[in-house]
Formats: sequence, C-alpha cells, structure tokens
Amino acid sequence: MSDKKITYTECLQIYQVEETFLDALQNSGLIEIVVEEKDKYIEYDYLQEIEQFVRWHYDLEINIEGIEALHHMLQQVQQLQEDVERLRGELKFYKSISE
Repeated sequence: MSDKKITYTECLQIYQVEETFLDALQNSGLIEIVVEEKDKYIEYDYLQEIEQFVRWHYDLEINIEGIEALHHMLQQVQQLQEDVERLRGELKFYKSISE
C-alpha cells in the first residue's frame, strides 16, 4: 500500500456516502481504514475501488454482500486473465523452440 491517504471525512464528502457505508466496506474486508492519533484515514489505493463500490451500491442498488461477491468474482477473472497471458507466453516459447 502507498503512504498517500485521505481523511475519512474527506472521503465521505467526496463520494457523498454515509459513515455506515464505509464502515460496512471495512467490516467486510473490502477496504482498510487506518486510525492514527484518533483520526481515520483511507489509503489512496482504495479510492478507485470505493468509487466502484459506491456506483454499485447507490446506482445499481447492490448490497454489501453483493459487492463482496462481485469484487471476488472480478479478482478471479483478473487472475484467470493473467494466467492465460502467462500460458500464451509459455506456448509461444515452446512453439519457437520446436520449429
């Protein structure tokens, strides 16, 4: 994770969400809220995901459990795509030495 972070309050204002929403994301393990000297922060690395979660929840009316499932499935798809690319590279290598 990066050292850059935004305050919890700023995040609430930017995305116009309730504290309960961010807390639910944290409780489900989707984001991490850091507490330093009684102040809450969210690392920049989570902002893109938070934006996606906000759209899913407020625009598509997907609950936290659904967000968890979608997030998990997207991670699996990304891993499968990486595996396919790696296997393509290996196949290309083996084809090149057999020619």
